[in-house]
This record gives sequence, structure tokens and C-alpha cells, in this order.
Amino acid sequence: MTSSETIDLVEDRALDPVGLGSGLTARQVSAWFGEHKVLDRVTLAMPPNQVTALIGPSGCGKSTFLRILNRMHELVPGATLSGTVAINDIDIYRSGLLVTDVRRRIGMVFQKPNPFPAMSVAENVLSGLKLSRHRSRRHDPADLVERCLRRAGLWNEVKQRLGTPGGALSGGQQQRLCIARALAVQPEILLMDEPCSALDPTSTRRIEETIAELREQVTIVIVTHNMQQAQRVSQYCAFFLAEENAPGRIVEQGPTDKIFSAPDDPRTFDYVSGQFG
Repeated sequence: MTSSETIDLVEDRALDPVGLGSGLTARQVSAWFGEHKVLDRVTLAMPPNQVTALIGPSGCGKSTFLRILNRMHELVPGATLSGTVAINDIDIYRSGLLVTDVRRRIGMVFQKPNPFPAMSVAENVLSGLKLSRHRSRRHDPADLVERCLRRAGLWNEVKQRLGTPGGALSGGQQQRLCIARALAVQPEILLMDEPCSALDPTSTRRIEETIAELREQVTIVIVTHNMQQAQRVSQYCAFFLAEENAPGRIVEQGPTDKIFSAPDDPRTFDYVSGQFG
């Protein structure tokens, strides 16, 4: 398959119902900010239609790794990396995929909800299409707004408020609105960087319910410092750690149940049991 054929396929898929079974694989990924090495030879397979949780103390490179997965790392001046990241065996850095194509296939939800405050709820959802320069020829905008808000678990709360500014919603609602915005372009993979860290327990529960529903159709990679949340939402886990004056790396990875109940490395046990971090 040529690069142009790959891009055409991505554009067609972005319009179709999801559930494509796309996996993401990082091989020997190292990263630097200038001369400072922050990640060392990270290899991780993120299975399709599963939730992979990235856990570990602050400063061990989890968020940097997450941003590498959809080419946001390169936006930082002086940032470099080595290794490969592939979606279904297509290298996102070295293939013919444009950055916009990569970020359409691999969406991102950030730690702090960031809807466009002056835009309405409906406009926020549709802004995802505009930002990615993607046009949906098969879906009426109103239908698309409803479908994405339903998938984000927000429709029943805002269906009478679609003209309300996004900034007027509660924090948990704003985060789910950002999820709906990311879903508008039909990503195959969704990256989530501590999406519940600024939310109350009720909003956190609703986000976790949304994650559980979405994983049937979208592969999810989530960074979280909440060990209980990692246990609840993920099927696969990777424990990152950075020793003193050393870059971050994966100490252990595997099924979530094993990581939390019978890890191989004592440092993993100490972390998930709350003895440090």
C-alpha cells in the first residue's frame, strides 16, 4: 500500500463507524529536551480496543511518552526522539502520513478541560472537524453533534443547552465535551493525560463510565496517578520509573490484574501498594 493510499484509507475511515481494532506500538523510544534525556528505550504494545494505563511517579516521562504517540513532542523547541511509533504497522513519523492525519487518527484529551469558552456546546463538538481540516460529507452536523455527545456520556445533560457557551458547563461536563470534540473526527485511538485529576468524584465516575463504553470502539491510552482508577478502567498497565539522575523507562508491563496483584518487580509492588510515589 502506498502512502497516498494509506492517507485515503484514513480519510474514509474517519467517516465510518469506529471499532476498527487499531493498535499502537512503540519500539525503543528515547526522548530528549535539548541535551536532557527524559525517556530511555521504551517499548510498549498498546492492544486494540483495550485501555492501557501508564502509571508511575511524577517526572518519569509518562506524559512525554503520551505526547510522542501523536507527534506532539516535536512541537517543543529542542525536543528530539529516536525509535519508532506505529499504528497498525504504519510508522507515524517516517511514513507518508501528515501530522494532521496522525492527529486525526490518534486524538488527545488533556489534563485540564479546554473547551472554547465562547463557542456553544454544539460549536465545540464541530470545532474538532475544523481544527483537523476534515469535512464529514456523510453526516448532518446536528446528527454528528448528538452522536458524539452521546458517546461522551453528555447528551442527556446538555441536549437542551446546545447553544450554551462551553465555558458555562461544569468541570466534568467540560471534560466530556472535550472528549466529544475529539470523537468528532472518529479517531481510532484516544490518548488521555490525567483526564480526571481536576474533577470531583462524581465527575470522575462519569468519565470512567465513558472510557468503559468507548473502549469497545476506540483504543485508549491513559496517564493516571490514581491507582484505583488504573485498576478500574484499564486492561493493560505499564509502570514507568526514573531513577535518580536517569531518564524514565518502563520497569514492568502486563495485564492490569497481574501488575496489581502479583508484579514481578518489587518496585512495582511498592508503587502500586502506595509505599512510594
